[in-house]
Amino acid sequence: MRRFVLLILGLCFLTSITRPGFSEKPLRLFFEKNISVADDTGEQHTVQQGEWLFKILSSRGYSGAQIQQLLPEIQAMNPHIPDLDRLLPGQVIRIPEGVAAAPPQPQPPRPSTDVPKDSYDTRAYVVQSGDTLVEILQKQGVPTKLIFGKYMDLFLELNPTIPDTNTLRSGQEIVLPVVKDGTVSAPAPEKEPGTRPQPAGPATAPDKPVRVVEVTPGARVQTSPAPQAPQPAMSRAPAIPDKPGAGPDAAKTASNATTAAETRTPRTGLPFIRTVLSEMRFRFMPGDESMFPLPGSGWLHVKMFETPLVETPWGARILFCPVPKSAEWIEGANRLGMKVCTISPNWSLQEVLEKTAAAFPGEFRLWRAGRDMVLTRGGIGLTLQAPQMALVEQDGKKTVNLVWARQTPGEAQLPQGLHEVLEEARVNVIELDAFNELSRLPTRPRESIYVPVATHMDLIRAINPPDPEAYFGPSLPADLNTLFQELRSKGHLQQGMAHASWSGGLGSRIALEVPAWIVSGGASRIILLDRRFADPYLVSVLSHEGYMCFVLPD
Repeated sequence: MRRFVLLILGLCFLTSITRPGFSEKPLRLFFEKNISVADDTGEQHTVQQGEWLFKILSSRGYSGAQIQQLLPEIQAMNPHIPDLDRLLPGQVIRIPEGVAAAPPQPQPPRPSTDVPKDSYDTRAYVVQSGDTLVEILQKQGVPTKLIFGKYMDLFLELNPTIPDTNTLRSGQEIVLPVVKDGTVSAPAPEKEPGTRPQPAGPATAPDKPVRVVEVTPGARVQTSPAPQAPQPAMSRAPAIPDKPGAGPDAAKTASNATTAAETRTPRTGLPFIRTVLSEMRFRFMPGDESMFPLPGSGWLHVKMFETPLVETPWGARILFCPVPKSAEWIEGANRLGMKVCTISPNWSLQEVLEKTAAAFPGEFRLWRAGRDMVLTRGGIGLTLQAPQMALVEQDGKKTVNLVWARQTPGEAQLPQGLHEVLEEARVNVIELDAFNELSRLPTRPRESIYVPVATHMDLIRAINPPDPEAYFGPSLPADLNTLFQELRSKGHLQQGMAHASWSGGLGSRIALEVPAWIVSGGASRIILLDRRFADPYLVSVLSHEGYMCFVLPD
């Protein structure tokens, strides 16, 4: 054992003399990996609320052509942003440096006018969405001849910061020239943001349409507006108070309310088009401007405030263009699957509907004005007619959209519950008041409508004939079946159709036909409905039109 320990110690001594490196630390291996890191070039910018890429670059002096050239580079510098069209507040975006902003282009000389300064006034105005300069000046009382003669140039002279008349933006404050001579109606009061200017002067109201409701066993109802004799014009005067405590202040308030109603004008232009198309389930894309990447390279710049982008109920996209566009721009829109519909700047509803029908003949079809559309839905007959009526096909189902525009402020609204009855039949009525604003009576809860079930005593009380003995016989029927047999035997109970119709201005008409048992010869117009026609809204509408409705028991 001792000899073995000495041998080990000797070997260690010899090794330390011959291999001095053995006693050092073990060899360590180091590996190096080269990773290419892109230089953080460009300027950092934190996106604020309401900013988009085009606005950010424009604020730094870049021209539209330079922005188009920079877009691929900006996309490469910002791989963390998947869609440059949808910047979010708080995002950090890098913008290239070293590209000189476009030198200011020489502006064309501003037009000079020789309009005498004492022939017009000036008025501040805040531009609303859908406004055009021609419409704004017309509503301020400027004749069309003057607008296209000298007032366009005069407008540019009064607004030196506006480059041309086609660059008005929503929310922009401008100065308007308003004529002073007495031949033109006085301009409306200064417009506040969110309201529309209203010219003064009452409008001539057409004759009030008449509703005709008739029930004839087994016959079809014929309706026509009743002729009205022309009424002489009468001057409006404040009503004389006839109640204690009412004085001049009450008469003044009534006069002011009448004047306000008279000076209100119908809603027109793009806001009116938005209202009608939105009710037809079209969706207007939000925002003022947007840029869409084109396949391959390039971008499509769309100014939503002048060229709205609309998504149809069947999923297609339309660009309504009231301003001229280049062939290259239209080709780019078509490459993105957008239909470009060129329309006139006055935004006529009929023209917009016609252009949509021409672009999508398989999904959107206009019904010819003056022609009845006859439908049958669940046994109920419908007859529809209106100047603007469109059929929209979506998911294999067709919906009828009918624009019902009242012509006078005093014209009655469609009865409560009729919209719900028509919606069940896939008929969407867009009811507008005399000022082209949406107007319909509120929907009643279905549970709040009472639907009476027929009993023999309730029917006897409802019939209430002048001579009960001659009507019912020497004794009253003891039950419902006996009552029905007695009524049929004397010809007082027949199968037929209950009719109700409503007529409006410009040839609008809605008519309903409901199968029913009709009780005649009594004091009331009584109809007995089968269970399948016991919808509370239908019963409510028929009751509103003068029928006493009962539902037959099971």
